[in-house]
Amino acid sequence: MIQRFKLARLAVFACVASAAFLSGCAIHITTTKDGDSATVKSPGSAKIECVASPSGECNYVLFTSRCETVEADAGKSTTTCTHQVFDQFKLATGQSRQLANLPAGYKQCMKSAGKPELPNCD
Repeated sequence: MIQRFKLARLAVFACVASAAFLSGCAIHITTTKDGDSATVKSPGSAKIECVASPSGECNYVLFTSRCETVEADAGKSTTTCTHQVFDQFKLATGQSRQLANLPAGYKQCMKSAGKPELPNCD
């Protein structure tokens, strides 16, 4: 609990500090059984940090999704999504990475051991 509070405080500080230079800032904190990750997002860029991980590293996959809904019989519809991975990397606990030129609406998954499976981040 204390670690999450520190993580949230750090992310808020980073967002506020960058607000003078960037228009818009979003904080995304991921806490799973696999560890903790913090992302400070601005339009087109992000800083991702591996905060804690039982394996000592965080494995990331960044991707975009395009979904199409088709009307079917009896008024039912079917949605099909295609996911495009555009970056994947590992960070050791405590490391961070600054990313630029990110596509709008991108998504990310993190897992401590092995590559995350899209789109549910399993």
